[in-house]
Amino acid sequence: MCPLSDTPANIGKIVENLQSLEFALRLVLDELQGIHNKGKGAQMDFMKLTVGEWVPETFFTNYDSLNQLIQKVNSEFLSHGLIERVDESLVELRDALAHGRVLALNPDGPYRMLKFSKPKDDKVQVTISIDITSDWLTKQINRTAKELQKVVRLGQALGLKCFPSQ
Repeated sequence: MCPLSDTPANIGKIVENLQSLEFALRLVLDELQGIHNKGKGAQMDFMKLTVGEWVPETFFTNYDSLNQLIQKVNSEFLSHGLIERVDESLVELRDALAHGRVLALNPDGPYRMLKFSKPKDDKVQVTISIDITSDWLTKQINRTAKELQKVVRLGQALGLKCFPSQ
């Protein structure tokens, strides 16, 4: 169980897992696109890119949201006969962390996360209201890590080079 005193660091672990998941999804889609297009996936040295440089739109450079990426990967998994799916409910967690408000009355908590809808008639609706507890943090860290591991495992099952087998 995660100690509440480590809440900011543990929220960071969840964000890191979500970003790694997004990158893994993009790897899968890019490699599958390269296979479908006979090797025409993203072929650029990301470490050498400079500000102002123009590069092709690929699964690495496009603006697909996490939700779009999950749907596309799940569709690819289905078309390749895999029954497992990436959990689409992670999008709600990602959106809460990206667009919600995390607050505490003192540095040691308790912590609360709130998210609000877009305005309608000068009012907003509370769409997320979560007490960030040790149990909640542990569950989200494990949940996001599990989905990342699932994408890697399924990518390996498809024989994708982006996830070499151990």
